[in-house]
Amino acid sequence: MHWRERNSRLQLKRKPERKGPRPWRRLIFLAGLAVLVWLGFKYGPALWALARSAGRPAEAVKPEIVVVTKKKPVSAPEEELDKKHLADIIGDKQFQPDEIHSFKIKDEAGNYLYVRTTLEPGLQAWALKFLPQTIAVASALVAMDPRTGEVLCLASHRSDGRPVNVALSGSLPAASLFKIVTAAAAVEKKDLKSSSTLAYDGRKHTLYKKQLDKNIKDGQHQVTLKEGFADSINTVFGKLGAFTLGRKELEAFARKFHFNQPIEFELPVQKSQFAAPDQDDPYRLAELASGFNRTTTVSPLHGAMLASAIVNDGRLMEPTVVREVFDLDNHIFYRHEPVSLGQVVSTATVQELQKMMRATVTEGTGRRNFGDAGRHPILKRLDLGGKSGSINDDDGRRVDWFVGFARRSAEAETLALAAVVVHGEKLGLRSQEIVREAVLQYFRPRMKEDKS
Repeated sequence: MHWRERNSRLQLKRKPERKGPRPWRRLIFLAGLAVLVWLGFKYGPALWALARSAGRPAEAVKPEIVVVTKKKPVSAPEEELDKKHLADIIGDKQFQPDEIHSFKIKDEAGNYLYVRTTLEPGLQAWALKFLPQTIAVASALVAMDPRTGEVLCLASHRSDGRPVNVALSGSLPAASLFKIVTAAAAVEKKDLKSSSTLAYDGRKHTLYKKQLDKNIKDGQHQVTLKEGFADSINTVFGKLGAFTLGRKELEAFARKFHFNQPIEFELPVQKSQFAAPDQDDPYRLAELASGFNRTTTVSPLHGAMLASAIVNDGRLMEPTVVREVFDLDNHIFYRHEPVSLGQVVSTATVQELQKMMRATVTEGTGRRNFGDAGRHPILKRLDLGGKSGSINDDDGRRVDWFVGFARRSAEAETLALAAVVVHGEKLGLRSQEIVREAVLQYFRPRMKEDKS
């Protein structure tokens, strides 16, 4: 048999036997076709847009915008901060030139936070350079806005270089600064005026028991309360404490002005101390009322608060040097809000105290450094007042104080200040000179802006 014929017969044997028609295969085909058509209508436009976008720059396709709520970072402090917590973290800090606007801190958990201050850059930078020129054992300057409590300057210097912030030290004898408290009590509780006539014997700045033999109206020298305050006459204020006010009133007004109470601040501040005697000992009361003792102490920060209450219509504001604390994600953990510590004296009493403080700089113990205020191009445009004080500490070093206020005549812009100098063997710059220069540094550029 020929090979071609043989192959043909084999192929015929392999061909399957045809069976009848199978309709289910046609149904499957039609169903699959319908699915393909439906998918084309649903996803065809998106696939076509995607195909068209191939090769285009990435920015040509707009991403979906998702709005989310900002959450606290995982590494952030667990709770919002308060002044006490900040004082623990910041510690006894002294602000350096590169830290006037803001500085970095690290909390107990190791988180880095950033602190924005209330300091006035020009005044703070000047003070950091000026205080070392005092040639003193220690010195400090504090300036604040009496209306808000914001600290605009917080500077200190020690000749031994120890990192101690003198501005926050409550161990400095208050000396005659306490006459502010005594005068406030006498006006508020005993209806005295700045023009009330009083009397004393002996010299102005001594205080002996024999000078207390007579009551407040009897004595060789007649002065007004304003004159006694301006010249810081110890016997006048000693008699007020011993015969007019007494232990309870002195203690009550010391507390009103925040002695023996903690000062809430973002840095640790030592309490100012006032220790009243157990009984009404006339001479001891005279020492306390006049500031002729070393047991009544005050910090420079508290000294500025005393002046601020007098120029803020009798309202004492809690001090602050931190405007806010935040992290790199700008989450705010602390933001200062003004806090009032209360109305320490009435508006009527404030008016009498302001007269006494003005007299200090025009005719009293401050006239040496402020006597030219009426002729000075800057000072003559300011309402100025102050109180001086000086006494030797336990080591025999002269502690020299001046607290005061400076207020624009036409505007409400006001500065309350306190300066202290602890002198060594040689007397250097005085506290009054520091305050005077600070006032000029603060107001001079502002008054130049008024003219421009």
